[in-house]
Amino acid sequence: MSAEPFFTHLHETFADQMAHLNALDAAVGDGDHGSTMVRGLTKAVAAENGRRAKAFMRASGGASGTLFGLILIAIEAHLESGADLAEGLQTACDRICDLGEVKVGDKSMIDALAPAVAALQDGDLTSAISAAAAGRDSTKPLVARRGRSQYVEEGGKGHIDPGSVSVVIFLETLADAGATA
Repeated sequence: MSAEPFFTHLHETFADQMAHLNALDAAVGDGDHGSTMVRGLTKAVAAENGRRAKAFMRASGGASGTLFGLILIAIEAHLESGADLAEGLQTACDRICDLGEVKVGDKSMIDALAPAVAALQDGDLTSAISAAAAGRDSTKPLVARRGRSQYVEEGGKGHIDPGSVSVVIFLETLADAGATA
């Protein structure tokens, strides 16, 4: 399966969700999460197969471009060459934890990604999406310990982490593209 339909659908989904993601990010950060994702995905869609995730990383820039790019590298490898999705996402999760000095409970994308990876290793993409969604929802009462959210009032408590929302969107779009674990 080619990664092209996945990236095209992902771009469309983020374009539709951009204002919502920016609003979520405005409550806990600088308010540009959706715009950043769309900017990166615009370049990813225009790139050649096998280079889409890297194009995303270069175009979106900053820490989030690198961190989300690691997830997209795993997904792209899975779609293009049949690489093991669970293994690739585990590698991405480990790198994100290392680079961001973050762990589950810190109110970040890892709160959605780590349980999704665990579910994917034991099940399928549907169970991974459910686990990611539960992880996303668990970020609302948390106080951020890393990233910009830690500097806002009460560390963003009462707001869902926008990065965890994006992780769920990635996995849902992957399922919509017909991918299997």
